[in-house]
Amino acid sequence: MTSRFDYFVIFAGMRTGSNYLERNLNAAPDIRCFGELFNPYFIAHEGQEDYLGLSLADREADPNALVTRVREEATGLAGFRLFHDHDPRMRAQALADPRAGKIVLTRNPLESFVSYQRALASNQWVLTDAKGQIATEAVEFDGEAFADFLRPHEDFLADIRQGLARAGQTALTLRYEDLQDLDVINGVLAYLGSRHVLPRLERSLKRQNPEPLETKVTDMAALRDSVAALDPFGIDHASPQPVDRGPAVRSYVACPQTGLLYLPMQGPQPDPVLDWMAALEGCAPEDLITGMRQKDLRDWREAHPNSRTFTLLRHPLARAHTAFATRILPSDLQSFADLRHGLIAAYNVPLPQHYPATDVSPQELQKAFRRFLKFLKPNLAAQTSLRIDASWVAQTTVLQGMAQVALPDRILRDGPDLAADLQALAAEVGRPAPDLVPRFDHADLDAIYAPDMEKLARMAYARDFTTFGFRAYRGAGAA
Repeated sequence: MTSRFDYFVIFAGMRTGSNYLERNLNAAPDIRCFGELFNPYFIAHEGQEDYLGLSLADREADPNALVTRVREEATGLAGFRLFHDHDPRMRAQALADPRAGKIVLTRNPLESFVSYQRALASNQWVLTDAKGQIATEAVEFDGEAFADFLRPHEDFLADIRQGLARAGQTALTLRYEDLQDLDVINGVLAYLGSRHVLPRLERSLKRQNPEPLETKVTDMAALRDSVAALDPFGIDHASPQPVDRGPAVRSYVACPQTGLLYLPMQGPQPDPVLDWMAALEGCAPEDLITGMRQKDLRDWREAHPNSRTFTLLRHPLARAHTAFATRILPSDLQSFADLRHGLIAAYNVPLPQHYPATDVSPQELQKAFRRFLKFLKPNLAAQTSLRIDASWVAQTTVLQGMAQVALPDRILRDGPDLAADLQALAAEVGRPAPDLVPRFDHADLDAIYAPDMEKLARMAYARDFTTFGFRAYRGAGAA
């Protein structure tokens, strides 16, 4: 087959119909789509950690070696599916490469989200026979979870659009509904250079839960309210320019009466600063204002014209350890299970199979944390296929995101001066400072601390050390 492309990429997401599109393309003898080659937790298909003689570690070290291998394996044109959480290095490469065929497949994100929630509930991800459909009750719609689901997908599509424009490239765009049109599928094959025309659509996969959306959720009114609170037209966006990490307004915390707004760096839960704010306000921590949108934030600021905004820095080593101890070590966190597996399989982080556990020694935890610190350097430089989680992203990056909507008046630090700094902050908003001072627990880090961790932390967070002048970590609260 003569083609203008050396390989092709389907940019898509979970529950968008990409599996069905792949099966139809593979029905043509001169096209071969190899699945999710760059899923950070497996190669090509779930459970495969070795593929065509390459391991996860091999792929991490040289992702292009896998592209070369599948091109050699395919009879015709080889391709793969690439999602928002797959290797960002391959996304950038494919977008800029004129010899890479590009297909962008999208679906109404609300439909994708509900489909994903129902698949989680039933544990049925693929349906090959309608008789095998597992009956799934309507799911409760979670507005916050949908917002968290939506943002990375929107960022993914924006990155694709901008990447194509910068490189002067084009892509074939499809929607989920297009996949049921035989002429569309044959058009995709023609775009890829196939000489074959399919006589019918591939029918080995069946659509799951084809019923209307209102029958798939328990409360359509809650769904409508949640969707109405979103900002699909970008009215609230402070800047149309792309940034490394946008403002996490929903995480901001405000006092109901006192003009005090806290911009937390995602970290320990519960955050001890919230107890101090509640004591200052004279309320319970749950009565503080959270979950704001940018419009809510503007309304709060108009109601508190002399307000003060603050954030709090922690030593990078302590911040990294908090992320490690609360996100990576626990073996029962579903949202981090795949990331945990990827660290073990591709980065040799020797995490215990089950944690918490009494049979894990401090030496084992020390070794695992040291390997995690080594992983952070390439991860924070976007040189790995694993996501950069908000719990360990560099604090300079977080501050840049904050600056779009709420540059803090004060940047405090965890350390010996924190009590005096908070007392001064309370005075600025006309309140007596409570006796309570936020205490961050460093005991677990102190128990496994080793001097060589300083160097690893500085390598991972070089910009934070340079920008904020952090001293070496010497026990609890060093900043």
